[in-house]
Amino acid sequence: EQICEEMQLIMFNAEGLRIPITVNARLSDDGYIHWSFFNASKRDQLYDELIKTREKLEEQAEKLKLLASTDELTQLLNRREMKYRCTLALEQASRSHQSVGLLLLDIDHFKTINDTFGHLEGDRVLKELGHILKDFCRQTDLVSRFGGEEFLILLPDTNKSDSLLFCNRLQDSITQIKVADDVLTVSIGVSICSDKRSFTDLFTQADKAMYKAKALGRNRTEVYCLD
Repeated sequence: EQICEEMQLIMFNAEGLRIPITVNARLSDDGYIHWSFFNASKRDQLYDELIKTREKLEEQAEKLKLLASTDELTQLLNRREMKYRCTLALEQASRSHQSVGLLLLDIDHFKTINDTFGHLEGDRVLKELGHILKDFCRQTDLVSRFGGEEFLILLPDTNKSDSLLFCNRLQDSITQIKVADDVLTVSIGVSICSDKRSFTDLFTQADKAMYKAKALGRNRTEVYCLD
């Protein structure tokens, strides 16, 4: 019975160039070993090209994944990704018996900014606010542009008093953004979850609290509470 073995070797020519070699050793019926040597340069070149192609495809896949989950203007999480991650975070908080704070921010008088100074100025305001939110929040927090001039922040392992302290400091930081001679302000609605609750329920409560902050004069924080 004939047996054929294949080996991969690297040889160097007189100039020191690397040459990949494929060696086949075959045992014949009469007991002799027959050797075959093949230059495997083209095979290795093809292999390298396949590796590079795979790396490019993986890089493109990561870019597409990032585009699908982030807001193009602010580079924060988009609405769909935020809802997905918040749902997971709420499930984790429920298992760990931790409270969670959900903050809904709405830029005050944003329509006036767009109408008076144009949409490019409005985009600048959104970008700067996005940068401030990203820098201000912890790595464990979730931050998103949830739509239009609304931003949503989820604070894991955070109670009511800590959420209010966070909002007060955040509002002070946001005043760094100037629009003409005025400073930018936001209205914030807060909902606190200390039990098992859906994202939709928590968001609805934060939304009601935010509209209450608007009704009470804007540039303030309100926490949702049962009437």
